[in-house]
Amino acid sequence: MSRKDREQRKEKLLKKQQSKARRRELAHKLKPLLLTFVVWFALKSFLYIPAIGSIIEPFFVSFTTHTAYWFGRLLFIPIQMPGVPYLSVNNFFMQVIMECTAYNFYLFVIVLTIFSRWPLRHKWVSLGIFLAAIFVINKLRFITMGYIGSFRPEMFDLVHDYLWNILFGFLVFGIWVWREERAQREINSRTATD
Repeated sequence: MSRKDREQRKEKLLKKQQSKARRRELAHKLKPLLLTFVVWFALKSFLYIPAIGSIIEPFFVSFTTHTAYWFGRLLFIPIQMPGVPYLSVNNFFMQVIMECTAYNFYLFVIVLTIFSRWPLRHKWVSLGIFLAAIFVINKLRFITMGYIGSFRPEMFDLVHDYLWNILFGFLVFGIWVWREERAQREINSRTATD
């Protein structure tokens, strides 16, 4: 075996080891996200059990209806609440159901925060940011959907079912990436000073 062949073999082996190390690092970084999806799916399945869902659903629907109403009133939006679970924005009536409460996003971020490898203080701050962002965006969703429904009712289902769910997904992912980078900087600065 020539010297050139040995060098090529060493180079291939080094590239293979580097590739393996990158895959291991990526798997390590994504493990909290993967665990979150598994637990989140299990929790959602648990909530779909009729005996449990029938207990939790009225609370979430009532809370969401009332907070959307008061959020709209604070913004001087023409919003009315004839009674739970109904809202009217700009004279467009909507019924609030469990899926409108963003409960699945709340559950997801709680589980994601638990599984993330962040310092405890960072977890609490991140959880607060996640919950506040979802809360405000969900209330804005009711207001915009009322206006879309009153001016372009044919667009209501499309915007409600697709656009908002995609936006919520990007919101959660974007906040997670931001908070993950922040936590890593905090962890790295602590280890550098120790």
